[in-house]
Amino acid sequence: MNPAGSSFGVKVFDWLEGRLKVSRAAEFASHKEVPVGSHSMLWYYFGGTTLFFFTVQIVSGILLLMYYQPGEATSYESIRFITTKVPFGWLIRSCHCWSAHLMIVSVVIHMFSTMMLKAYRKPRELTWLTGFGLSGLALAFGFSGYLLPWNELAFFATAVGTDSVKGVPVVGQWLLEVMRGGPDVTIHTLYRFFALHIVILPLVALGLMGVHVALIQVQGMAAEVPHEHDGAHGGARPPAKPGIKFFPDFVMRDLLAWSMCLILLATLVYLLPYGPGVPGIEWELGKKANPLTPAYPGIKPEWYFLWIYQLLKEFPAHLFGIEGTQAALLMVNVLMGVWALVPFLDRRSSRELPSPVYTDLAVAALIFLSYLTLKAWDIGGLKPGATGLPDPKATAWACSLIVLCVGAIVVVLRTLAYKQRWFILSGSALVQVLLNGILKVDYLLAGLIAFVLAATGVYLTRRGQKVSGGGAS
Repeated sequence: MNPAGSSFGVKVFDWLEGRLKVSRAAEFASHKEVPVGSHSMLWYYFGGTTLFFFTVQIVSGILLLMYYQPGEATSYESIRFITTKVPFGWLIRSCHCWSAHLMIVSVVIHMFSTMMLKAYRKPRELTWLTGFGLSGLALAFGFSGYLLPWNELAFFATAVGTDSVKGVPVVGQWLLEVMRGGPDVTIHTLYRFFALHIVILPLVALGLMGVHVALIQVQGMAAEVPHEHDGAHGGARPPAKPGIKFFPDFVMRDLLAWSMCLILLATLVYLLPYGPGVPGIEWELGKKANPLTPAYPGIKPEWYFLWIYQLLKEFPAHLFGIEGTQAALLMVNVLMGVWALVPFLDRRSSRELPSPVYTDLAVAALIFLSYLTLKAWDIGGLKPGATGLPDPKATAWACSLIVLCVGAIVVVLRTLAYKQRWFILSGSALVQVLLNGILKVDYLLAGLIAFVLAATGVYLTRRGQKVSGGGAS
């Protein structure tokens, strides 16, 4: 041990202590505990991994910004210069792109695990709402950054994505022109997206993230709720297990998770520097955008928007006197609104009671999103070696087969491993997949039948509870 080094460290600590009172923060962290339940601790780390990938985004974005020049004659050229001339420029750009996708994957896992564990329950409703807002910002980051290379893929994908905004009632055309800076995608659209991507969104995200983290630190992580098979009438809280210290135990595990994320990121950047080549997960520069060139067929948005893209295709041109696009966007907004309000709708978990309905809602949401995303990828629509447009019926059949098989495995797992017995919502979602993909029923009609089944099942369940005086709700 170096006495001089030790003395210097003590002096630095004393200097900081005299001004910032760092010992108070250390004392607070040392007394903080992370609850341990019967579920895996793995789910606790996805909030931290999201923060890690966001940090990579900030650092790599700053490095890219040193060479990137927005402009009709400079955007594409500066990205090409970065990837071909700047030392390790391709590496930084690949890190930025991969970390963006991995951040959204981490956000999705974090949100669904929070839903499954009921970590949104009282008094953590604001934590859920800020997390919901951050997930929306993550999607906005991806959408605004997509256009910046000013290549053909980004240009036409942005044109398709922004065009759907016209479906918003009353203000749709106005919103479209605000986003694009005019009626069409032009260089003015790029300027707006650039300002949004590097100034507005980071400032809002950092502020909201600060509130989100502060709420977590003040309220702590949610303890486990009872399972639906515990107790005689809706369950009883399982015996409490001793928690682990937030500092240093949980922090060190979190840092280990960050190290594993760094290894994963480095591996993907090295093996697939321009993405796997799957529609929605590729960033090969390609050709420069030319607004006069017709859009090539099969262009798709980023993978996390594919479900909306496919849902818009499932709606007819007009439905009940309104445009199909408007109806689809209304449905998306209703679904997002219900998801945001879950902490206020789920009254059982707020009373520390099992809430299998909302566990099943999360599973149903995964089925709904997975089926639409797979269909948007045209899985099974083309035979090997075939060319042309994919067959929608063949795509629906193949995608439904995948979702139904995985869904059956999940049902067995939930039944045997977690003793769950409430499958009304997820079962209705699987019925829609079965009707649309296997029996060739129209997607919206299949959805209506599934909705009626779900509503009937929920009604009969609640009626039975009132008669028996207990059970899950």
